[in-house]
Amino acid sequence: MAEQEENVVNASRARNQEVDVSAPGSVVPPYDMGAEQSLLGSFIVSNITVDEVMDYLKPDDFYFDEHVIICESIFRLHASNHPVDVVVLSNDIKSRGNLDRIGGVPYLARLTELVPTTRNVKYYAEIVKEASVKRGIIRAGRDIYEMGFSPTVTAMELIDRTEKLVYDASQGMVRGDFQPLERILPTTLQVLEDRYDSRGSIRGIATGIKNLDLQIGGFQPQELVVLAARPSVGKTSLALNIAAYNAVRQKKPVGIFSLEMSREQLTERVISSEAMIEADKLRSGYLSQEDWQALTQVSNKLSDAPLYIDDTAGLTALEIRAKAKRLAVMAKVQLLIVDYLQLAASGEKVESRVLEVAQITRSLKNLARELSVPVIVVSQLSRDIEKRDRKKPQLSDLRESGAIEQDADIVIFLYTDEGVDTAEVNVRTPTNALVAKHRNGRQGNVKLMFDKRYTRFESLDTTAED
Repeated sequence: MAEQEENVVNASRARNQEVDVSAPGSVVPPYDMGAEQSLLGSFIVSNITVDEVMDYLKPDDFYFDEHVIICESIFRLHASNHPVDVVVLSNDIKSRGNLDRIGGVPYLARLTELVPTTRNVKYYAEIVKEASVKRGIIRAGRDIYEMGFSPTVTAMELIDRTEKLVYDASQGMVRGDFQPLERILPTTLQVLEDRYDSRGSIRGIATGIKNLDLQIGGFQPQELVVLAARPSVGKTSLALNIAAYNAVRQKKPVGIFSLEMSREQLTERVISSEAMIEADKLRSGYLSQEDWQALTQVSNKLSDAPLYIDDTAGLTALEIRAKAKRLAVMAKVQLLIVDYLQLAASGEKVESRVLEVAQITRSLKNLARELSVPVIVVSQLSRDIEKRDRKKPQLSDLRESGAIEQDADIVIFLYTDEGVDTAEVNVRTPTNALVAKHRNGRQGNVKLMFDKRYTRFESLDTTAED
C-alpha cells in the first residue's frame, strides 16, 4: 500500500515536470516537494496553522497542480469555518471533480504522514514562497526576452513592462507581521523626543509660506498630499513655490513631473518668482536694465539648486515610479511633485477613468511610502462646485475619484471668495488655502495672497483660522 501511495507522489512530480517544459533550456524551475507536502500536511493535521501563513501564501505559490487544488480547498473550507480533515477535504475536492487529479484519498492521507512537525509550518511556507518568487522572476525574464524580439514593442515600452514584471515578482516576498508594543515604543519615544527638541520649528518639508506652515506643520515622509483647485486659481504656482523654496533656498533635492507645462515654462515661473520679475515681461522680452541685473543674480542661485524637472507628456504611473526611483538613487530626492493627476495614465486597461485614477493615486501613495518622501499631487476639482451657491470646495469635489480622498494624507483646496475674478491678470488676489483633510494634524483655512505678476504666493496674515 505504501509503495502504491509513493507512486502517486512520483506521478504528481512527473505530470508537473511535463507542464514546465517551456522553461529556458528545459530546466525544471525551483520547487521543494518535501516542503509543499509538509505544509499541506500541517494544514490538515492542525487547522490553526493555516492562520499563520494565510496572509502571504497563495495556492498558486505551490509548484504542483495537485497541491494548488488541495490548498485552494483548504483555504476555502477554513474561510467558511469548516473543519479541514481528510474526509471533509476529499468531499470538497470531489464535489468539484478534482479528486482523481490529486491522487484521491490515499494521497491526502499520505500528506498527513509526511509532516515531521506542525511547529515548522512557517518555515515550510517560506521555502514554498521563495521557490514561487524565483519561478515568477524566471517567467518575467522569459517574457522580457520574448518582448525584446517583438518589432511592435518600443524600447520605452520594454523598459516599462520590464520594471513592472520584476516589481510584481518581487512583491511576493514583501510581507509584514505583528510587532509587540515593547519593540515599537523605543522608536516612537525617540521621535517624540526629537519633536520636543525641535519644537517651534517646521519638521519635514516646509512650504516657505509662514501661516501655511503653521497650519500644516510641514509635509512628512511617506505622505501623499493633494493640492486641488479649479483652473486659474494658482495650484501649479503654489506647487512650484514649494519646490523652489526647498530646492533653491533649503538646497533639498526636489523632483517635478510636469505633465502639462514644458520644463522651460516652469523655469520661467521659477525665475519670475525668485527674481521678482513680472511674468509678462519674461514672456514679451521687454526687460529693463534692473530686470536683467535681477535675472543675472538669481540665475547663479538657480544653477546650483537641486531641482529636477521631467516634462514628458502622458506618463503612466509605472513610468513615474521608475523615474522617481532612479532620481532617488541619483539625487537623494526629498520631495516629489506631480502636476497634474488628471493628465497621468495608469498604463493598464481599466473599465473606467474613475478606476484608473484610483490606481494612479494608490501607486503614488505606495511610491511615497517606498521612497519615504512626501509626494504632492496637483489635481483638478470637478465642475460641481460651480453649480453650488457657496463655492467653498469639499472633498466630494475631487475630480474623477473618491480614491483621491481615501489615499491622501493631506488635502489642500485653493479657492477665492465670492466676487473675486480669478481670470484677471497681473493682480494680487486674496486666496484661501483650505486644509480639508489632515490625517495627522489640524484642518482649517489659511489666508494667502496670490501675486499673479510673479506667480507667487505669500502669507496674508500670520495666523491660521480654525
